[in-house]
Amino acid sequence: MAINYTRAFVLLITLCTGSNLAAQDRPPAKLLDPDASLSAVLLGTGVPLPNPDRATACTAVIAGDRVFLVDTGRNCVVPLDQAGIRDIAGVFYTHYHSDHFIGLGEILLNFGIDGLDRSIPVRGPTGAREVIEGILAAYRLDLKYRVTHHGEKFSANIMQPVVTEYEPGVVYDERGLKVTMFTVCHQPIEPAVGYRFEYQNTVLVVSGDTKVCPEFAEGARGADLLISEVENARMLNAAVVLARNSNDTRMVEMIREGMEYHAESLALARMAQEVGVKKLALTHLFPSIPANDQAEALFIRGMNDLYDGPIIVGRDGIEITP
Repeated sequence: MAINYTRAFVLLITLCTGSNLAAQDRPPAKLLDPDASLSAVLLGTGVPLPNPDRATACTAVIAGDRVFLVDTGRNCVVPLDQAGIRDIAGVFYTHYHSDHFIGLGEILLNFGIDGLDRSIPVRGPTGAREVIEGILAAYRLDLKYRVTHHGEKFSANIMQPVVTEYEPGVVYDERGLKVTMFTVCHQPIEPAVGYRFEYQNTVLVVSGDTKVCPEFAEGARGADLLISEVENARMLNAAVVLARNSNDTRMVEMIREGMEYHAESLALARMAQEVGVKKLALTHLFPSIPANDQAEALFIRGMNDLYDGPIIVGRDGIEITP
């Protein structure tokens, strides 16, 4: 029987301090309803620049009693744990910018500490094997040390995910859940894909990184919930002016190049309206604004003039239903 070290440590702290605050720090495991339809928890809504309010790209898609992660960005293990997600049925990768995969090792490590003793399927476009092999190589000594020290109490299986590479098309079709990979437009980064989840007559789409383009529009068509990356061109153009005034030509070009392959907010709103998206949730916010109402209202200014449905500005940890 595996020992749950995290819970044991919390209990020890509680006993030693005479307080239940430590026990409250880690929420209980999330209760999943096997009869429920699709929902999502945003676990990383930021971009590579550090922001204490936002981990990088990670979205949990929940289908009944199954949880899947789309991407595993930096530090998303914290909101994942705070959401009470203690197990996942698989991981889907959209592309291989590091802010979309670098957190996998820490997620698997913490599942292993918790006693989860099985391999987790990982799916993605071409490149998945190279990326995951690199992550596992970085953890090889760590795994050796932990197994030598703890024996069977630490799961070696959890650190050996089963990786499968796919071309666009249906990549998962089990127990009523169909997941379709579709190409998006993140050039020069190729391959880059999004995912369309269909379950119990509900469609949930996760964009991956992309500018607005016909391929993205078709993948999102008719979605009950579209979770999309987004950039605010007005804010970024203001940053360009500041960088130019400071004679920082390098930063001017970096910002401009970043703007070339992300979904501009007004174009995204227009696309969502045209293809019949019923609800729009924004993640991978570029620039990575503070998680407060004022900043978020400025970020989406003008989008409601082009899109009739509800717009949710993502924050780490929020759960969204279609």
